Amino acid sequence: MALVRIFLLTCRRPALLPRALASLRAQTLTDWVCELHNDAPEDTFPRRLVEEMADPRITLHQHEQNWGAVAAFNHAFAGGSEPYASLLEDDNWWEPTFLAEAFSALEREPAANVAWANLRLWCEEADGSWTDTNRTIWQTVAGDSEPRLFHWPLPIQSFDALHSNAAMLYRAAASRTALAPQSTPFDIIEPVRERLLSGGWLFLPKPLGNFAQTLLTARAPGRTGWLISQLLVAASYQLAVRPAAPELAATWAALRAQRPPATAVLFHLALSGVRPFALLRHARPGDWLRFIKGAVRHPVVLARALRFRSTRPALWSALLAGARSRTREAAGTVRPSLNVFHKTLAPSDLLTLGSPQLPESSLRPESTVSPL
Repeated sequence: MALVRIFLLTCRRPALLPRALASLRAQTLTDWVCELHNDAPEDTFPRRLVEEMADPRITLHQHEQNWGAVAAFNHAFAGGSEPYASLLEDDNWWEPTFLAEAFSALEREPAANVAWANLRLWCEEADGSWTDTNRTIWQTVAGDSEPRLFHWPLPIQSFDALHSNAAMLYRAAASRTALAPQSTPFDIIEPVRERLLSGGWLFLPKPLGNFAQTLLTARAPGRTGWLISQLLVAASYQLAVRPAAPELAATWAALRAQRPPATAVLFHLALSGVRPFALLRHARPGDWLRFIKGAVRHPVVLARALRFRSTRPALWSALLAGARSRTREAAGTVRPSLNVFHKTLAPSDLLTLGSPQLPESSLRPESTVSPL
């Protein structure tokens, strides 16, 4: 039996799949097997590529029907008989030492069920070429390679996710208990997983993966859909964790500092009955004015947003139950006092975070909050 089972997921990306597969085969940790899942039944390119490579570690799984992203990810998180598993999407790629360094870090940290690495950001151009943005998802100090262990709950998890799927290794025994409901919008798959999967999350600040900001993405829920996704995530955090006034004030400040300001999501939460008095006491006149203007311009969005829990009842139940389970898990555990709102590791205090290093024009959906 191999040490790691890799789930490589592809769907109609013949120009990108060879890069992802080459990065897997270049790993210095070679004790792996790979399921290459082709979610495009009519596409024969993955089969031809696997036959050409003739690597016995790689097995093609040709889907007779399209599974969709959530089902494919759930299959990956269900794992196999191997103790570790990882997933790799066809548009992303790894540095050669990713698996080796992630495995070594998890072996040294039994409290963690997941290790994920920092990512370099690459932007796809109209001609199909790729531009290195010279940025990473987490800002870190040059040469910093010290893993950081994070536990639920952290303030950033109210409206964002700590981890990224693109370069992560996880213990299969833990991950298979954390499958997302099929109704989960793909744009919040990471925050959902952080509510469902127990144990610590181990961050590797060294960039060991490459995240592709493609021109076409599966994460495109639309204005109302994205707002409802945010509300599901934020409400589960607020009701399970019930953060005190200092954290709520800092949450307002963090969302107020976004451009454009994103405090409207907190008004939507309060008006839908999620901790209204605790949340609204921190609103400023300018916050109220922006929200009222937005509500007047988009009354249909407001009406739909206030019913966010009823739009996806199975997902809402799973999110709230998962968040409450993680909160009970954290109770009574002595941990460092963290003020984690964004993805920056400061040089003087390795657990105090600042603002994300992401270009405003190419933010991933989970990296920002709706201004509506």
